[in-house]
Amino acid sequence: MIIAYACRPGESSERQVGWHWSKLIQTRHDVTVLTRESHRPYIENWIVEAREEGPFPEFIYYDLPAWLSWYKKGERGVYLYYALWTLLATLRCRRMNRGGRWQITHFLTFGTMLWPQFGFLMNTPYALGPVGGGERIPVSLRQAFSATGQAKILSRRLVQKLMPLNPVFLANLSRASQIFARTGETLDMIPRRYHHRTSLLLETAIGPEMLPERPPTRSNEELQIVSVGRLITSKFNPLFLEALDAFKSTWQRPFRVTVIGDGPERARLEAMRDRLGLEEVEFVGKKSSEEVYEALRGADIYFSTTMKEGGTWAFFEAIANHLPIVCLKVNGPDMIVGDECGIKIQPDGHANARDGLALGLVDLAESPSLRADLAAKALAHVEAKFTWERVSETIDTCYKDLLMSGEKPSS
Repeated sequence: MIIAYACRPGESSERQVGWHWSKLIQTRHDVTVLTRESHRPYIENWIVEAREEGPFPEFIYYDLPAWLSWYKKGERGVYLYYALWTLLATLRCRRMNRGGRWQITHFLTFGTMLWPQFGFLMNTPYALGPVGGGERIPVSLRQAFSATGQAKILSRRLVQKLMPLNPVFLANLSRASQIFARTGETLDMIPRRYHHRTSLLLETAIGPEMLPERPPTRSNEELQIVSVGRLITSKFNPLFLEALDAFKSTWQRPFRVTVIGDGPERARLEAMRDRLGLEEVEFVGKKSSEEVYEALRGADIYFSTTMKEGGTWAFFEAIANHLPIVCLKVNGPDMIVGDECGIKIQPDGHANARDGLALGLVDLAESPSLRADLAAKALAHVEAKFTWERVSETIDTCYKDLLMSGEKPSS
């Protein structure tokens, strides 16, 4: 049984992680997915329309009763709802499993250790992750955030420091026979006594279905830069626009920046764009997967200022479409974009990061051969280290070890 609070096809972020992993594991195992009732119409319509090949897992849907979820509206109250959902849904499945319906429980999403979840209560051997939560926004880049945002950065760091005192966190670690940590920062947050059963594994990867039939041919009259993601401060922030402004002052030739995605920071970013006179930057909102791929195939450079990330679909999609990347040298992006496979800027201060990102864009803009070279190296790097085939083999080994361990949880 896979516990995937977030699981919905045709989307990105955690929902796509839940869907893609469940479907991937189903190709070699009999899988039941425990997820939210609100995902049911999307999953069932997707399967009926057969938008991708099966086999598909079995699904168990559960939402909290209305009297226990009145406080949740959109993202308001999501922490409490999530904790109660994992507790009650797990206890329900534990009762269903008294006859041994499932041999393994694998907790998948939400993949953060900072939020309490209770999958460890299942009466089977237990696998955890890939999970994050240790990823940190560099304090040196706090200038990109408002006073409230900076306070949240410091609060998050305090919570991370105190996690070894969190009983639910420790219960998950002690109960799990295998733990997958998304990044080195999350591994560092896990007490050393659990490291012998912890491995690094990103939640996203590259597969042959992501690769175009042939490398895109680009003959743009003006340089095309693209960026994809949710418009939140940790991904899109003043640093993003300031670096583009510095790039513009040096490049002084036509270029276009397409930002795909939506979120609470959009109005702020558009206002700042207008103040800086960056008419080259266009925020186009959320787009379908097909439209995202079309934009990537037509671009010359992928640019990102994400500061706190594990695996990111957008990076793998950009690399699959033979794009060179300019980004910050932080957590997940640093893993995905190998050394000498892209331009990664150390986050050692706002001004230095801004100037380094701008210079990286200039270097790629001026040299089509450098763009082609870094794009090829980045693709070779992810195909060697971050493929769905490798993920599948890792999970197979994990499950085999769990079944052979002889662990006999209480009923």
